[in-house]
Amino acid sequence: MSNQTSGTKQFLVFGQGGSLFGIELDAVREVLSLNDQPISPVPNTLPFLLGLTNLRGEILAAADFGRFTGIESVDTHHPSSRILVVEAPDPRDVRLSKMRMGLAVSRVEGVLSLNPDRTVSAVDVSPDLAPFLKGLYNSEGRLLMIVDVEAIAHSERW
Repeated sequence: MSNQTSGTKQFLVFGQGGSLFGIELDAVREVLSLNDQPISPVPNTLPFLLGLTNLRGEILAAADFGRFTGIESVDTHHPSSRILVVEAPDPRDVRLSKMRMGLAVSRVEGVLSLNPDRTVSAVDVSPDLAPFLKGLYNSEGRLLMIVDVEAIAHSERW
């Protein structure tokens, strides 16, 4: 049984540039220190792709969330920088394994319980960022941008 209040979901809150983001905790497999996780650059790839990393035998693409979404890029040497290992179901066939990837972010702030019904449209954000958001959420006066992991995973930018 879930111990969450009815109608709420848990979100991992992280910062990128001057903005705060929330990502459904169900989509996050783990959080790694960017400094401690070796990433091998891949030549001739898009600038947002930091490279590939080996996570206990599984090879994952690691992307700079800031560059991917057109905001400030991650300082890969900063001690608070993290890699969020996220996964998204394949929209074409739910029986297939979920797509996993690493998203490098500037800092992780913690976990909040939020009511997704209170999310409002993300019309006022940049056109580069808007396709990757489910909406905006006012959490005690702080504006959170709710990330759409599936939209990132299945983006044509890859």
